[in-house]
Amino acid sequence: MNRFAMCVCVILMSTAAWGQGFPSRPLKILVPFPPGGGTDVAARALADHLGREFAQPVVVENRPGGNSVIATEALARSAADGHTLLLTTDFHSINAAFGLSLPYDSLKDFAFVAQVSTSPLMLVAHPSAGVKTLGELAAAAKQGPGRLSFASLGTSSPHFLGFEWWKRMAAVEILDVPYKGGGPALADLLGGQVKLMFIVAANGIRQARAGKLAALAVTGPKRASVAPEVPTFAESGYPEFVLLNWYGVLVPTGTPREAIVKLNAAIVAALNTPAVIERLAGVGVDAAPGTPEQLEDWVRKDIARYRKIIELTGAKPEGR
Repeated sequence: MNRFAMCVCVILMSTAAWGQGFPSRPLKILVPFPPGGGTDVAARALADHLGREFAQPVVVENRPGGNSVIATEALARSAADGHTLLLTTDFHSINAAFGLSLPYDSLKDFAFVAQVSTSPLMLVAHPSAGVKTLGELAAAAKQGPGRLSFASLGTSSPHFLGFEWWKRMAAVEILDVPYKGGGPALADLLGGQVKLMFIVAANGIRQARAGKLAALAVTGPKRASVAPEVPTFAESGYPEFVLLNWYGVLVPTGTPREAIVKLNAAIVAALNTPAVIERLAGVGVDAAPGTPEQLEDWVRKDIARYRKIIELTGAKPEGR
């Protein structure tokens, strides 16, 4: 056997041995938001399953700040060995779409592991707004420009960008009221201090069925399974309007393919278990497991979608 053939054999044997030995130590899942939110709940549900699957501890580490930039930079600086993961969201797309000077490249510096979920938002209104459909909302807004108010989570949030996009489509003026968190925003909405808000569909329909809010429309390409009685924006006269929240798992670029394959298989298995599905549903998240290739395609298209929205609306990133 010549020297080249021997080298190839050694490399193949080493790769196979590495794959069989992954993971070789505890894993870490970075979460770009504080504890208690949907992303945190999803990460902990995955961590529990992965810990059992790999017989290794899986730690969830919350690194909030910078609209997910802090946690994402931490991942980019991590060793590319599959032991540090990031559960990211549509904020990853929005940051890239704004063309911000980021401490990483949103596509080149990461390898895609698995899509975790896609979930629609629901536009809801306080009863005092006097509207029960999207058509009624557009008519009311045109009759009194600036009279109605919308609770957003800042200019870099999908809530703000999505609503600004719809406002351009409907040619209406509605006052934006920014909040630092969904909890305070929802409290003011239920109290009638603001009149409109995008909310997770599962939470929105609970409030609507209790008579506390009116469910106007959902942002998905089809009606939400948790709220089949609520029409989509497309059904309500805005066929181009589709916007979905999503979660996905990334690792640093250069992570061995064997690690990505193992992680994907374990995450997909987790997302097909009743316990994980139930935990995600509890925070209004629909499990939607997918391949690394599907997640990469989704993120690329999502960045392009948000770039279009930003160009149409003239939106500026948070603090700019």
